[in-house]
Amino acid sequence: MVLLLGVLLVLFWPRLQESPEAPEPPVSGSVSETPVVAPGTPAGQEDAVGKDPETERLLQSWLARQAAAEAEDVSSWGGATYRAAVAAAAECERLAGDRQWVGARKQCRAATARLDALLKDKPQLLTAALERGTRALEGGDAETADNAFRRVLSLDPENAVARDGLQRARQLPEVLKLTAAARRQETAGSLREARDAYTAALALDARFVPAREGLSRVEAALVEEQFQQLVSRALKALAEDRFAAAGKALARAERLKPHDATVTDLRRQLTQARLGARLQQLRREAAAHEEKEEWEAALKTCDRALQLDPAAAFANACRERTGRRVELDRQLAQTLAVPDRLFEEGPLAAARRLLDRASRITPAGPRLETQLAGLKKLIHEAEAEVEVLFTSDGKTEVVIYHVGRLGRFQRQRLVLRTGDYTVVGSRDGYRDVRRVLKVRPGSGPIHFTLRCEEPI
Repeated sequence: MVLLLGVLLVLFWPRLQESPEAPEPPVSGSVSETPVVAPGTPAGQEDAVGKDPETERLLQSWLARQAAAEAEDVSSWGGATYRAAVAAAAECERLAGDRQWVGARKQCRAATARLDALLKDKPQLLTAALERGTRALEGGDAETADNAFRRVLSLDPENAVARDGLQRARQLPEVLKLTAAARRQETAGSLREARDAYTAALALDARFVPAREGLSRVEAALVEEQFQQLVSRALKALAEDRFAAAGKALARAERLKPHDATVTDLRRQLTQARLGARLQQLRREAAAHEEKEEWEAALKTCDRALQLDPAAAFANACRERTGRRVELDRQLAQTLAVPDRLFEEGPLAAARRLLDRASRITPAGPRLETQLAGLKKLIHEAEAEVEVLFTSDGKTEVVIYHVGRLGRFQRQRLVLRTGDYTVVGSRDGYRDVRRVLKVRPGSGPIHFTLRCEEPI
């Protein structure tokens, strides 16, 4: 290009030196692609010395514009339009040499107008070439894309989009080959192989839409396949009461498809199954405690079941039943722990009622039978009558609280019910005597002596 500029300057430098006028503005409008040849002009009609200043100015303007255009490498992208402009300029030179000034001026203006229009259209040419190349890439036309991006680079050698597009165009045949193979694998149901082929295509061109769409489709299908496998695994584990395994499978399925209705329903089933299994376990535990007559433990177990499900029928019935037995067991234990209380009429009557209520329970169970036997024995002992032989000095006044006055005697026989009695002796001039008589069955007649022997 530098050489060309040098040649042009050598040819036209004399004329440039002779024409000091400013360049004429470019002529707009549609211009023909072929040079216009004007009829000859008689010599001497334009300039008596053989030169035409206007023609010289037009040639100078053309040369300046051409130099600027060549600096933009117009010869590589101007095509037929630029060739027509150059041809018109050459015709201008020829006509000027023949002193045909009118025709020469017309050809120079035509050359300048074509060049100006070409330069003005350069951004549109670049944009159109980019769009053409992009469409070709999307359509899988490597040759058209290559030509289009080369055209862009001739307009703008540093255009990053075109450089990238050209690289993509060079790789497009291999990308198309891999994408086609991936589609065949996808159609055949070989999803993993299809995924690998799509991935390989995208490794060459990450923006190739068919490969991206294909990979998205295949990955979605693989997710669905894995999801269905996990759902089946969860259902099988649920049916076999393997709740931990079912929970793990559902957790993995939920990560694949969050908020999926199938997973939500299976989680509800799993929760219900776990609850049912836990309630059945507590029911068995409560029954085992009841069988062993461990009423406190049974009641606590029923309460745990009610905390899980307040509407659980077995737990409500269990709590009512075991609650009564806990209270009965407590009363029996307290009565048996303090047998001497039955020597009083009130506690004895309560013991009889307790025995009557406890005897109605069937089956009794070993613990209750033992408690009943013990209570019956205590009641029998508390109701037993024992012969007591009293001895005194005939001078002491003897009184038995809650029984009566015995008076003065030396010997007296009474039959008393089992219990503790307070016996008081009194005599004038002597200190009173107070003793407790413990009447217990099974020891034969009881001998009891009471005298006031300590003078006051």
